[in-house]
Amino acid sequence: MSNKKITQPRAMQAMYVLTEKRPIDLSLSENPLGCSPMVSDALKRLAVDFNNYPSPNGRQLRKKLSKKFSISENSFFVANGSESIINDLPKIFCQDDSEVIVPELTFPMFAVCSKLSNADVVAVKMTSDLGIDLPKIIENISKQTRMIFLCNPNNPTGSILSKNEIIEFIEQVPSDVLVVVDEANIEFGGESVISQVADLENLIVLRTLSKGFGLATLRIGFAVANNLIIQKMEEETPIFQISGISEQLACVALEDEDFIQRTRRITTEQRVFLKQQLLDLGFFVFSSEANNLFVKLPLFLSAKQFVKKLGKKGVSVVLGSNFDGYEDSFFRVSVRDVQTNKAFIQKMKEIIKETV
Repeated sequence: MSNKKITQPRAMQAMYVLTEKRPIDLSLSENPLGCSPMVSDALKRLAVDFNNYPSPNGRQLRKKLSKKFSISENSFFVANGSESIINDLPKIFCQDDSEVIVPELTFPMFAVCSKLSNADVVAVKMTSDLGIDLPKIIENISKQTRMIFLCNPNNPTGSILSKNEIIEFIEQVPSDVLVVVDEANIEFGGESVISQVADLENLIVLRTLSKGFGLATLRIGFAVANNLIIQKMEEETPIFQISGISEQLACVALEDEDFIQRTRRITTEQRVFLKQQLLDLGFFVFSSEANNLFVKLPLFLSAKQFVKKLGKKGVSVVLGSNFDGYEDSFFRVSVRDVQTNKAFIQKMKEIIKETV
């Protein structure tokens, strides 16, 4: 698949399965454990003054993040989920003639939001094993390039770029080109590059509490970057980004390191289980070190048959057609709890048995 410019924006609704969820749902990369019990306990005791505005720019949460990561409070930007930051970044830092580079198989919102901001999106093909091709991205940087999006772990594949790979890549990128590293699923696998923002002036790291922390309903995300970038983002976005309730509970969630370690351990165990079971059934599963698996159908099973049978079996996955250039012979599954994963594999066995 050759490099290409994406010329038609896709509606944001197309990125999600907005219909009613099926009983066996592996479509969203949520924490299989839910959220920390510390958060549930804190909610029961929470005293809320509904008349007061929340802290400006998430000041309370920024202080907590500063302490957790040993980085200046002024290096954090708190927002209503990391998706809102992805939406804002091209609007703030790109002009109509700007180019934004994205891997061709990654979180679709990078391309959607860039295009909706009137930037030209250059999609760079993946490696043969669907990894992010960093040298190819370097080759595609032009005078018009203003931003590069990387997702680590990558969504939908779950593949990992090492910390050193990302650092060496950014060091080759012109300093006026922003490199946005989306670490939405970093709690499930991989190593963060947050500590590098002090040394790499064009690095922006995105994080969310929706995935590993299990707080998707609270809509908490944050960016980490040098002070000048953060100041620019604050100047061009609303001052009250998150609710006071969400901020208080997010601060509690950040304290439970044991929960995050348990999340990674269980996710790894269940990813290995799912991958091996799918391989045994004849599916091809691309390499993953995180919470998502990108899967290709066996040759004997048509995409049309598969999609039809998924519905009948009450199974939700993310189909390949949600990603530009791919069709429904590919699909993504997110690692869930033991019971859900086993139920999913049982339905896959039934589909294979009914087809062969």
